[in-house]
Amino acid sequence: MDGRRLTRSETNKVIAGVCSGLAEYFNVDPVLTRVGFVVAALVGPGLIAYIAMWIAMPRASEAVPVSPAVPAGAGVPPPQPPPGSAVRIAEERFARGEITAGQLAQIRADLEGRAPA
Repeated sequence: MDGRRLTRSETNKVIAGVCSGLAEYFNVDPVLTRVGFVVAALVGPGLIAYIAMWIAMPRASEAVPVSPAVPAGAGVPPPQPPPGSAVRIAEERFARGEITAGQLAQIRADLEGRAPA
């Protein structure tokens, strides 16, 4: 599921937002859906379908957002704790000229647990 919901549009509506809600959901131009409903109304049950969708589709402001579930271990690395204030203090000391760039790189490497660059 990609998190999209079929809702009536609140921003691009002419009558009730049904056509523009369908257009947003299917990623097409709202004019195409409006023309389709007009043709369907002239040929067959388009007006009844529009009224039924007006009743059944929730407004975009009333819809409950859907958040896609991410399975555990789905390629997302576990959050790393921030290096903390030690790196910030070292960077401030480097900015003041109290330590060299090599010393700053060594501090960063020591705190991140890797060899200096």
